[in-house]
Amino acid sequence: MQKGIANRIFFALIDNLIWVLVVVAILIFSLLRSESFFSLNNLVNIVPRVAAIGLLVIGQSFTMLTANFDLSSESVLGLTAMVGGLLIATVKFGGMGLEMNPALALVIMLLVGVLVGLANGLMITKLRMNNLIVTIAMMIFLRGVIYIISPGSSASFFGPFFDWLGRGELFKISSEGQSVGVPVSLFFVVLAFAAAHLVTHYTQFGRNMFAVGANREAAEAAGIRSERIILYVYIISGLCSALAGLLLAGKMDSATPRSGQGYIFVVQAAAIIGGISLFGGRGNMIGALGGVLLWGILDAGLSIMEASPFTIDVFRGGLLLFAMMLDAFKVKYLHRVAIRQSLAGTTIGLGDKTPVSV
Repeated sequence: MQKGIANRIFFALIDNLIWVLVVVAILIFSLLRSESFFSLNNLVNIVPRVAAIGLLVIGQSFTMLTANFDLSSESVLGLTAMVGGLLIATVKFGGMGLEMNPALALVIMLLVGVLVGLANGLMITKLRMNNLIVTIAMMIFLRGVIYIISPGSSASFFGPFFDWLGRGELFKISSEGQSVGVPVSLFFVVLAFAAAHLVTHYTQFGRNMFAVGANREAAEAAGIRSERIILYVYIISGLCSALAGLLLAGKMDSATPRSGQGYIFVVQAAAIIGGISLFGGRGNMIGALGGVLLWGILDAGLSIMEASPFTIDVFRGGLLLFAMMLDAFKVKYLHRVAIRQSLAGTTIGLGDKTPVSV
């Protein structure tokens, strides 16, 4: 009995290791660069630094919970940002000269993301194509489309509406004579994760996602329409990617053909180390938010320390490897627990040499 309780406590600790890592990272950077890192301005802007990545993590987590992947999300981000730039910016700054109303352009950007997600979902569910290959192909295809439709360099100056979403402030807070604005993007990301948590844990759709990811055949036998669930999560992923493109475009006030390029590995690492299983059916959005927060802390801390790009790549690759090792450990541990539980009701163990009478 005591051993079972100890095992549950141990697994709970491993399952929530992300928050231990967040605290450790904060302590390390505070000791190394206490004045710079622990400043109010830096702490408030940790999440906004990786706001676009955070939204991609939400979309990626939804697909991973159903035992699928969406590796095209970084290119969907780049495409939607470029589409927005072409529609809004003047010809002088890389646009098509339409100078469209920002609200209408925003709707079109979101529609582009949803359509790409729908296309991914239909190919995977209706045509039974491999989700990994489909989304890799879509990632390459869309990146080529971005280069084709781009003005050659960038589309700039999205206007005050996008600037407010990407770099605006909701209000200011003061501490020890220092006044710092709380970014709109911080509120946006926290609200998005809160909504995602409610959907995954308190709705029938969320429960169906976990069921499909844990055992698709069993879920279908129970009456869950797995194809519809998977289709919906890809649409959600496309929508999240479009929202990420919106925030990134607002933050940079421009869109380039390389916008979002290379983000997918960061997104995968943040989701996995936040507890979203590669094998589906396990994880939570609060842990995924912790993964994004850890990535933001590393990004801010290494920037303050003026680390070289190569050092940053070492940390990124190391974090991804650690995340995958942690997930593999969880799967192995759960498998062993399942075997023990299945043998608990029988007197015959795996090492029992007693012949069985028929």
